Amino acid sequence: MAPPSARRTLFAAVLCAASAGFAAPVATAAEPRTGATHCVTVLNGVERGEGVSKVRSRTCFSGPGAAERAGRAAPAVATQLMLWAEHRDYGGVYDRIHGYDGPCDAAGHSFTPSTWWSNNLTSFQVMGGCTKSYLSGPRGNGSFSGQVPHVGDNLNDAVTYVKVWRG
Repeated sequence: MAPPSARRTLFAAVLCAASAGFAAPVATAAEPRTGATHCVTVLNGVERGEGVSKVRSRTCFSGPGAAERAGRAAPAVATQLMLWAEHRDYGGVYDRIHGYDGPCDAAGHSFTPSTWWSNNLTSFQVMGGCTKSYLSGPRGNGSFSGQVPHVGDNLNDAVTYVKVWRG
């Protein structure tokens, strides 16, 4: 749990935004365990000479309407590539993974999940033209086609690398 001073700072930011009439996102560096239920992560494409996509932005939302606010949070030029879920069969906390450089292609996106997601990813859906995915972690790896209601016992809550592409 965050120290009292951090909780007061976050509360003050949310209160200020709410009183100004804005729907306040949880701080962009926040992980879902702060109470957020829907996050949006936007990735850049893999740069030449780089092994993974860099995170362009990350925002998490909580409370009533969190799913709707998350659905509107990605830039219009970004394409949703994946929907991650904390639990089997797409339950629990969500993160919508977007590619900033357009729909999924054969090169795809490779990236490292945040620490929280590395320890909590259990199921996911692919979209935006993506049809294939590869995940690896300390207990193994797996290749998938289409939607994945459960990543399997070896990858459940233990994913350190993700690649998604159109195959």
